[in-house]
Amino acid sequence: MPITQINLANRTTTELPPDAARPTAAPGIVWLDVSAPTEDDLAWLARTYAFHPLAIEDCRNFNQRAKVEAYGDTFAPPENSAGADLTLPRSNAASDYLFLSLTITGRDDGDLRAQEMEAFLGPDYLITVHREPLPILDAVREHLAANTRADFLLYLIADHMVDTYFPLLDEMDDEIDALEDQILENATQATMQRIFTLKQQLVFLRKITAPMRDVMNALAGTRYGLVDAQTALYFRDAYDHLTRIYDLIETSRDLLGNALDAYLSTVSNRLNEVMKRLTLLTTVFMPISFLVGFGGMNFIQMPFNNPLAFGILITLLVCVPVTMIVWFRRSKWV
Repeated sequence: MPITQINLANRTTTELPPDAARPTAAPGIVWLDVSAPTEDDLAWLARTYAFHPLAIEDCRNFNQRAKVEAYGDTFAPPENSAGADLTLPRSNAASDYLFLSLTITGRDDGDLRAQEMEAFLGPDYLITVHREPLPILDAVREHLAANTRADFLLYLIADHMVDTYFPLLDEMDDEIDALEDQILENATQATMQRIFTLKQQLVFLRKITAPMRDVMNALAGTRYGLVDAQTALYFRDAYDHLTRIYDLIETSRDLLGNALDAYLSTVSNRLNEVMKRLTLLTTVFMPISFLVGFGGMNFIQMPFNNPLAFGILITLLVCVPVTMIVWFRRSKWV
């Protein structure tokens, strides 16, 4: 897709031609958005802004953890660099800029899916690169002021990305509560499978939010001159939100661990109840089997020929199990 320039004054978009020159930043800043970048788009960025080849390579692969890297006009590749695409003359070196990888997570049919966005932050420009359409960029564009600084625009995008985690965690908390109720009422094999699925999703979220938190913490500091001191306070707020999100993830993981223990305990108790009933049933039938077997042995005079012996046998067959059941009930075994 072509590179799109977003006008902050009237919130309109303009597609840049392949041979376009570097957009001017007067008045305001330049915001370029690149969705599903092609090799021509990346070549235009590298040629127009003289971005580092490693940053361009990250935009090509989209398989990065959240990070922030600083580049400056002191960069000059070694003279013996192999390949023309890695040769960057010092006269065309870029001004100071930050390269960032940010990650947003959404749910698709119950499965988590991470969407990555790369960003170049300069003194008067912000360039966002992503593979799939990001609705948060449209939301940010609708609430922008014409005099927005580039670093504050980056904060707005990062803040919208961070805010998407809260509804997701709330949804997962509701599922955990439903699982706990299901465990107490009627736990099944599907319950355990859902517990393990949620645990895997929480681990996935933790792997994403931990680097994002580090990025916000770095931007909240004073190490990067491209981030104004006032904007750094906003990044500190985003860092606090990510810290809270990370704590919520850990709490949800603990709740799922407790739910799994409750499930295993419930299954074990259910198995013990079944074994106890089978054991009591076997115990009741043991004397009956003995009496029937004893009465059916080959005697010289069969017990059935003697009414008294037959009556005693029948009485024992009835009284012994009844007595045992009464004893079990008084002992609170049944």
